Amino acid sequence: MITATGLGSGLDINGLVDQLVAAERAGSDLQLNRQQSRYNAKFSALGSLKSALSTFQSSLSSVNTLSNYDKNTATSSDSSVLSVSASSEAIANLYSVEVSQLASSHGLASGTFADSDTTTVGTGSITIRFGTTDYESGTDTYNSFSLNADKNAATIDIDSSNNTLEGIMTAINDADIGVSASIVNDGSGFRLLMRSEDTGESNSLEIAVSDDDGNNTDASGLSQLAFNSSATHMAQTAAAQNAQFSINGLAVSNDTNQVSSAIPGVSMTLKKVSESPVSLTVAQDTSAITNAIDSFVSGYNKFISTANALSAYDAENDVPSALVGDFTLRSVEGQVGNILRSTPPGFSGSIGSLAELGISTSSSGTLEFDKDTFLDVWEENPDDVIKMFAAYGTPDDEDISFNSATETTVAGDFAVEISQLASYGYYDAAAVLPDFGGGSTLVIDSDNDNLTLEIDGIDIGEITLTAGTYTSGDDLAGELQTQINGTTAMRDAGKTVSVAYDSGSDSFTITSSVLGSTSAVNILAVDTNSAAELGFSVASGVDGVDVAGTIDGIAANGAGNILIAAEGSDAEGLSLTIGGSTTGSRGTVNFTRGVTSQFDQLLESLLDDDGALIDRIDSYEDRIKDVEERREELELRWEKVRARYTDQFNALDTLMSQLQSTSSYLEGQLANLPKPNSVKSN
Repeated sequence: MITATGLGSGLDINGLVDQLVAAERAGSDLQLNRQQSRYNAKFSALGSLKSALSTFQSSLSSVNTLSNYDKNTATSSDSSVLSVSASSEAIANLYSVEVSQLASSHGLASGTFADSDTTTVGTGSITIRFGTTDYESGTDTYNSFSLNADKNAATIDIDSSNNTLEGIMTAINDADIGVSASIVNDGSGFRLLMRSEDTGESNSLEIAVSDDDGNNTDASGLSQLAFNSSATHMAQTAAAQNAQFSINGLAVSNDTNQVSSAIPGVSMTLKKVSESPVSLTVAQDTSAITNAIDSFVSGYNKFISTANALSAYDAENDVPSALVGDFTLRSVEGQVGNILRSTPPGFSGSIGSLAELGISTSSSGTLEFDKDTFLDVWEENPDDVIKMFAAYGTPDDEDISFNSATETTVAGDFAVEISQLASYGYYDAAAVLPDFGGGSTLVIDSDNDNLTLEIDGIDIGEITLTAGTYTSGDDLAGELQTQINGTTAMRDAGKTVSVAYDSGSDSFTITSSVLGSTSAVNILAVDTNSAAELGFSVASGVDGVDVAGTIDGIAANGAGNILIAAEGSDAEGLSLTIGGSTTGSRGTVNFTRGVTSQFDQLLESLLDDDGALIDRIDSYEDRIKDVEERREELELRWEKVRARYTDQFNALDTLMSQLQSTSSYLEGQLANLPKPNSVKSN
């Protein structure tokens, strides 16, 4: 491409073209620059508003979390003896605790073996159960064993592939039933050690064997590992014992050193025997809720400061901020202000405003929080305080508890009518058991020891009861419960059943621990004499049912004992736990949506991708892109204008060059013409 040089005319053609194009485009550039500057300012300002609203919403999380309103703290005067914590159920009080004995687990040791990996012990099976053992350590006196029905039992097969000490150790550990096995060389030989992983008297070990040599009690073969009422060939190395301690002088026993049931809502960890009483103090912990309110106030103030800056006017320099008079900002500020100044809908209590809770508004519109004022009101009426802030339901019936609500739940009073209470699935066996109370017994053998069940829709397979003579219905019920809960299917599913013996009817009842319509106990297969001797036949039990009823007069959805208000009703999303034992009218639930809950709803709508604020931000982004596109279009136009001017000046330059050439020629010719009166030389 040939560019203008101005060689012919001596003109600065590029400079002239630049000036002409600049003059022509000045107006459009000025207009576009002003538009882009205005759009950028609006876009940035609305983005700052969005960020401030998002930060404000984040600050509401803690104050809207109900658990933060109901916390307690527990302290120990000697944490080396006793560490403590408290839940919301704890009651403020002072206790004196003395620890006299820590809980420990049961330990057993086998006799010695020449080696651990080649010498065979025996084959057959080992059955491990947990319970309370009356055994005189250092002797062979084994008085009794009482089964712990809440612990799983296991039968472990030992064959030629795992009949050494190492093989048996691995098989026990792989069974994963709460027993750890190890091997120790004590100098005289190798010993198999077993230890219950759980402490407490009720977690002692009973080791029964079925020895392939035909004798389950002698000191040879697999029987060498027996520890039961028939044989004690393993030695007790550590007796299982409960923790023993006192609370305000009252003696207390617990099977672990983690104690959670002695004082309601208080958890204690016993660490060592105390030399003197330890003080345990339980008090209300208000730091969680005051910190939450601090966070809310801080988030609100950041929003107000941002909003003030975006709508400010610099009178001295006559410079308005980007959102002065902006209808979106005015609308947001108006909605926020209405919530802040109004009593929550549906609220009926002793508190009339946030100011009464120590939250006041400064002259700049920011909030100030007086914790002392708040704590005074909180101590007097915590429920009303919660209702002033969060979404909260207050049932009339003390056996109904509020769980949660959704953004669609409308504040108000909702009547609760219960037509059906939730129930557990169960199976009632026939009343064929012997009169254990009258001294009768029942023998479990190969004709009645197998049972196949389906629990909560899961086929758990076949269970095998431990053979023997049972003198107690409760013991046999415990054996049933242990074997059912110990199946792989039940453990994998995290399910359990309870088995109860009714001495009045001499029968068993198996009950699922699941509440509601998924709860069921069915018998799929039985042994030869199971029906006649245990009362179990192939049949379905009684399935559980979900709670049923209405909330606000409209049929609600039940799941277990949870009742949730139907979609489309004013109470939609209201979730209640229905306890108690009565049907019919159960009073009303007053649902209020407090200030911070309303803020959360408002901010959720404002920050929604389809909301008006995001639409405005997107619209300014589109306008900025449009300006850029128009710039690109105009740049193409100015390039054409530049090319046209350049062509014109180049043509002029060429013409002037030609004229200059002609002028030079003429000057030369004229110079050669004879001058008048000149003499011609010879």
